[in-house]
Amino acid sequence: MKKSDVFISPLEDFAFKQIFGEKRNIDNTKAFLKAVLNPEDEIGKLTIANPVLTKLFKKEKSGIVDIKLEAKSGKIFHIELQVEKKANMRSRILYYGARLIGDQLKWGEDYRKLHHVVSIVICDHNLLDEENSYMNIYELKNDKNKSFTDLYKVVIMELPKLPEIEDESNTIWRWLRFLKCKKKEEYEMLAKKYPELKKPINCVRRMGLIESIKDYYFHRNLAKIDDLCLKEQWMIDGRAEGKAQGITEGLAQGITEGKKIGITEGLAQGITEGKKIGIAEGKIEGKAEVIAMLKKGFTLEEIEKM
Repeated sequence: MKKSDVFISPLEDFAFKQIFGEKRNIDNTKAFLKAVLNPEDEIGKLTIANPVLTKLFKKEKSGIVDIKLEAKSGKIFHIELQVEKKANMRSRILYYGARLIGDQLKWGEDYRKLHHVVSIVICDHNLLDEENSYMNIYELKNDKNKSFTDLYKVVIMELPKLPEIEDESNTIWRWLRFLKCKKKEEYEMLAKKYPELKKPINCVRRMGLIESIKDYYFHRNLAKIDDLCLKEQWMIDGRAEGKAQGITEGLAQGITEGKKIGITEGLAQGITEGKKIGIAEGKIEGKAEVIAMLKKGFTLEEIEKM
């Protein structure tokens, strides 16, 4: 790798937005959508509804990148990249999709003006633990597989499940393999084999030559390492605090249990001692009674028979 060149992953938020969310790169987005959707699905002219801001390097670290596009027909495409695994992501996807449908109408407008919404979610983690396939499509249908409405469709693609061997039945495999690239040599291999990937690969390569991006990339990776170190320190501190708390709670519990055992053993010992004292006192009392009867003139034989 050249000294002036750094590898940048397409999964970096700024890279993903440059590849698919810029007007000048709209051809990348069209080609990607055609690979995801059925060939008969109309795409036509696309407009980016939430364009990338001029200020490229925002400090936010949400772990989620989303791009909203509108076709000439009014159809809405929402491409979302989820790098980090977070709780309740399915609910978030549904909530976002419902908003994309609801926001189409102004107060009092006819429902017939609603346009189709397609949410495409790319996960760099396993979201659907119950599924083995790397690509799953969800629509609103009943138990007889009849459609309730075609207004909303969700496409989930999970990168960790992508097979190493090309899935020739689905051209989206090539695009997902591009997103999984970890080094420059993989870009070169894919660009040679798949002509449609040359433009997005060149796009991300150019970013690796820009000094401001290289500097940003370095500090972003540094921030990730710092974040991991901080979490590790929290774990160390948590273990130490938990150990101290465990000792304190264990000591208190030990004292309580000790008291219970002491009371039980003391009671048993008291009963034993009481028996001894009772026997001794009984002997003394019995002896005094025998002496009194002898004084009255009774013989030992007569006292034993009583």
